[in-house]
Order: sequence, then structure tokens, then C-alpha cells
Amino acid sequence: MGAENRQNVKWVEGVRGMASFIVVVTHLCRAWNYHLWFPRDTPEATPTLLQLPFLRLPWQGRIGVTMFAFLTGYVCAIKPLRQVKSGNLSGALVTLGKSAFRRPPRLIMPATIAMCIAWVFAQLGGFNVSSRCDSEWLRSSSPKDIGTLDTEIPRLFRNFRNNWSNGGQEYDDHQWALLPLLEGAFTIYVTLFATIFMKFRMRAFTVFVLWAWYWFDNRPEKETFECQFLFGVFLCDVGSDAAFREFVNSWPKTRRVVHTTLIIVGLYCASYPGERPDFAPWSDQLSSIGWYIFPLDTPNYSKRWTAVGWDLMATGIWLSPTLQELFSNKIFMWIGRNSFAVYLIHGTLLRVVLVRLIYGWSGEPFRVEKVEGQDPIFHWIPRTESYFVFAIAIPAWFALLYTCAHLWTTYVDSWCAKATKALEDYMFESEDEKGAMQFA
Repeated sequence: MGAENRQNVKWVEGVRGMASFIVVVTHLCRAWNYHLWFPRDTPEATPTLLQLPFLRLPWQGRIGVTMFAFLTGYVCAIKPLRQVKSGNLSGALVTLGKSAFRRPPRLIMPATIAMCIAWVFAQLGGFNVSSRCDSEWLRSSSPKDIGTLDTEIPRLFRNFRNNWSNGGQEYDDHQWALLPLLEGAFTIYVTLFATIFMKFRMRAFTVFVLWAWYWFDNRPEKETFECQFLFGVFLCDVGSDAAFREFVNSWPKTRRVVHTTLIIVGLYCASYPGERPDFAPWSDQLSSIGWYIFPLDTPNYSKRWTAVGWDLMATGIWLSPTLQELFSNKIFMWIGRNSFAVYLIHGTLLRVVLVRLIYGWSGEPFRVEKVEGQDPIFHWIPRTESYFVFAIAIPAWFALLYTCAHLWTTYVDSWCAKATKALEDYMFESEDEKGAMQFA
């Protein structure tokens, strides 16, 4: 296979970095400008610039997790499919076995360290401001009712258990997506193991059928997770086929038209608002179209349209050498390498540091007004009215976030990788891959 037909996979890292950045921006908007999730403030109002289609995409949420799920499928499939297509079936099976072993500790260990850090801040009163501020979302997602160590230590262990059994915890609720991402990795491994001896076209067809099966499942999150895992595997498999790459590269002008169209339409579809799509004609029209293409009783049109939009955009990037080269540059690659760390620590830094830059450090003037015969009236801490404060605080906080993320990746994540490798060496047979397969 010539160099011009070889599949570029570096862009995946850059897109992963963009996904984590979008997640962070979404949470900032959810905390302080939730109206960006609407297509306009009221049905009669004129939409603001950032509420318009295309421009609203980074602010209104949801697409970041969808991107993570797709990239999980793509990345988990790269090495075993490459080995299969080079004729190294035994090596592919060893890769699947070792990848399946490594995935849980590589997710659970750093996530647990991040949870423990959040727990320590909770004991020190770090969440006092976020639990008393005028942002309802920050209050609802901050740990409350912090007691003494005799209650808080058991509470920490309960949250660890819940995080990896139910997908939720009190100290950092952004970790909710890690459990479905972990489960999804094993969906990918099982799918690859079941199809690894198939011919290329039959394997691609089988994965597509599985994707369609999940697409027509109307249970929540199927379009966000299972469909994206399988779509990532599908594109990785097709994209690594030499004949397909040669065919695509022989039609450069047509390819350019197709991937441009896919990205534009995908951006439009993924712009579907998280709240009140009936407020604007363009989103109301998408709601009407969704009735025909989504399963009956689909609980969340926003996530469905996000999935449609991202799948179109991902296909467009996958077909575009120019965009792949863009996402493969040093800046995107650096952001991508730190993306998991950003995802793990941004929630704590948001609720402990950034809220103090916006609301002040004292936790006052929060007060509770008690009126006889009525429920207490809570007077929450008001945010600053100065746009200048936001303009200084948010960039400074982003600098802190990515500095901490880089340190996390360099030291914490690398330690977790070494611990995982030590555990693997202890539990696995010591022969090389060929010997291991002969032993089996």
C-alpha cells in the first residue's frame, strides 16, 4: 500500500482534544448562560448570535460525550484490525485480550484519584461557594451535607461503588459517562472477537447491522454510546482497507464535495437545541423530520440529532486529508493527549476555583430567611455583574486547567499506566505473544 493510501489515525487524538474542550465550554454555559441551550430566549425574541445554527454547537452541550464514544470505538479497533489485515490473527487475539485487561484499571484508577481529590476538597469546604451560588446547576451538582469523617469515609466508598455500578457519584458528577464508556469498550472487544475471522466485507456488514439494531432501540443513550462505538469500529475498518483508500483517493474533487457537504449538514443537525426546539422554525422543522427517522417514543430528540450530526461530521473528517492534517498538528495533539485529564479534573476546578473568581472567596452573602409557617427562603450568593471579571477569570482558569491537566498526564496518568503494566506482568503469562498463543 502506497503512502498516499495509508490511513492517517493521528487526527483521532486531535478530535479527542476538541471533544474535551467542548465538554468544558458546555459546562461553563450551563452554569452561567443556560439560554444558549435555547434556539432563542422566547418564541418572539430575536436569537442572539451564539443561539444561531452552526455557531451554537460548542455551547449547547451533549456532542462532546458523543464524540468520546465514537473515538473509543475507533481507537479500540485500530491495532487489532491492522493485525488482522496483515494476516497476524494470533497477534490480533492477543491484542484484544490484553486491551480488555488494561481498559478497566486505565479508566478506574485515574478516575478514583480524581474523586478522592474532590472528596478532600469537600472536607475542607472547597464546595461551599458552588453549593450556595445563584447557579442552580452548580448547586445541584456540588456535594452537600458534608459531615464528619466517620460518615464521610463510608460515603466515599459508597460513591466509588455507585460510580462503577450505577454511573453516578456526588463528588464529581461529570464522571457519569465513564461507566458506559467502559462497558462500551467491552462491547467493541466482543464485537471484534466475534468477527475477527470474517472477510472484510462481511465484518463491515455485521458491524453495520449491529449499529442499525442499536439505532432502532429507543432506550435512552443508545445513540450516544452503543451506536457511536460501533460506528467508530465501522469507519476504522473501512478506512483501513487499501482498496477503499485507493478508490477514494482516485476521486479527489468528488471526495471534497462529499466531505464538505457532510460536515455542513452535520453541523446543522448537531445544532438541534437541548431545550425548547419549538421556539425556532429551523429546530421545529428538525423535530418534524425526526418523527420519521427516529424510533417511536424516542425520549431525547436532542441526543438523536447530535448523534446524526456527529456521525456526518466524523465521516466528513474521515474523508478529508486536509482536516485530518489539521487535527494532527502539534497543538491539537497536545490538547488531545491531555483530554482525559481535562475531563477528570475540570469539574472540581470549576466548583472550587472558578466559582471563587466569579462569586468571591468568602461564601457570603448567602443566608437563609426563615418565615414562620413557610418554607425557608434561600438568598443565594449573586454572581458578579462585571463582564470584565468573567473576561479575566475564565481565560485564567483555562490556563490553570490545562496546566494541571498536563501535570496530571505527566505524573498521575503515567503512574496509572505503570501500575497497570505491573499488574499485567503479574497476572499474564510471561511468554511473548507468539509463545502465549502456542501455550493457549
